[in-house]
This record gives sequence, C-alpha cells and structure tokens, in this order.
Amino acid sequence: MAADNLGALVRRLGPLCDIHLAAWGGSVGNPGQVWVEEEGRTVWLVKVLKSPIVNPNNPRGHLLRIASPADRETYQTCLCEADLLRQSAQDRATAHNLPMRFLAAELDLGRTFVRLHFSAPNRVDFREFLRELGAEFKLRLELHQIGPRDEARILGEVGPCGRPLCCRTFLHKLRPVPLELAFEQQLFLSPERLTGACGRLMCCLAYEHEQYRDALEGLPKMGTRITVEGRTGKVVGLNAFQRSFTVQWSDGTRSELNGGKPGDRADPETR
Repeated sequence: MAADNLGALVRRLGPLCDIHLAAWGGSVGNPGQVWVEEEGRTVWLVKVLKSPIVNPNNPRGHLLRIASPADRETYQTCLCEADLLRQSAQDRATAHNLPMRFLAAELDLGRTFVRLHFSAPNRVDFREFLRELGAEFKLRLELHQIGPRDEARILGEVGPCGRPLCCRTFLHKLRPVPLELAFEQQLFLSPERLTGACGRLMCCLAYEHEQYRDALEGLPKMGTRITVEGRTGKVVGLNAFQRSFTVQWSDGTRSELNGGKPGDRADPETR
C-alpha cells in the first residue's frame, strides 16, 4: 500500500506513553508493530496502534522503518542512560534547594536530545538550572514540568477497577472532567470514590456520560416541585435505568413515578 497521505496512530515507547499521529515515510505497517519514528532532529521507537489513517491531521513525525534488533538494543541502552541523567538532575536540583521531583527522562536513539519530566508544587524558574545541566550533559536538553495527571501516567499505578490506569494504556488526550458528570450520574460525592491516583476526578466518569444524559432526558430535575392528581411534592431521586423518579409528598410519604420514554415529559403537570 502506498504511503501517500496515510498515517498511523502511534504510542512512543517511554515513560509518558505519548500517543500521537505520525505519517508513513515508506511502506505502511500494521498495528502492533514497533517502528522507528523521526521527529525533527530526533529519532524514537513507537508502537503502531491504528493503521492506516487517511489524511492524518498535522502528524508530528514520520515513520521510517520497522525497528530492528539493533534499534531495540539501542533503546534499552538509552533507557539506562536516561535514568542516570534523571538521577544526576535530581541530585543537582536538591543541591540547589529547588523543589523539583524528577520522575522520568527520555533520551532519543541518537543520544543527542534528552527530555526530563519533573513535578513541583508551584511554577519553577529553572533557566539558570537548565544552562548548568546542558553544560554538564552536553546534550540538547528540555525540562518539562508536569501536573498530577501526567505524574500518575508516568508512575503507572492501578485504578480502583483493578486495571492499569486508562491514561497509561489507551487515552489519547487527558481532558478535564467536570464535577457535573458525577452529579448527573448521581454518584456519592466522596473523594475516595470519585478521584483517581492523580487526585483528580477519574477519567472514566466521562465514558458513559452521553448515555446517562440520554436516559435522563425528559425526567424532572432533582429538587423540582411537581403536582400530580392534586398532590404536591418534590423530586428527591432519579433512576436513569428504570426511567423513573421518586417524589416526596407534602405529608412526608414517597412514591416512585414512571418517567415514560426518552424525550417525553415526565408528567403533564410537572412544573
């Protein structure tokens, strides 16, 4: 298959599980294969996740060839060298009393560029520190400050579901998860049940959001006061799966009413 206007979704091998689009620079490969990718003046190993993709939008790199045993051996060597660079950067930051925690380092296959990922409680002015590291390492150098979600992605913990974190395995981009998603799914607002390893709301709250929104369509909102057959009450519960809602009447009793099909009004007298 010709590689003109074709690309692939790839995941760069390394600590951050960077997923992006790359263009084919020759023959087209299959998902699961490990290829050599060129990005600017650097060369990396990536795993093909989806291929081919027609007319990829703004690919970051070009896939050159299937990784050879020598390429894989070089990658393993670079992993060891990158960790030594990370440790050296951490020692120097500690000596300078900089509140930087270096979590991972990426060294390209050509050993010309290193990217150091670090976390810190606040923004850090590391310009002078960067110059010192560059002089010591004698490499092109980039310092990348990351937030709690990328920190969890690098550490690669296990979620409450018992599976590896979604951000570590398959999520392409980490998107904000608003608290409204938990409200709409009527989840208990306890931090232990809603937050992931990063301390932020779990990404999986967004997976079924559209289904919940469709299921709740037409049902009255929580707290709505309604009148049915002369009785007035307040909606105190919703059941998206049964398409029903619970009303607490003025005398303190409760009833569960049918909400009808999606798109219908819950009751003609709802107000």
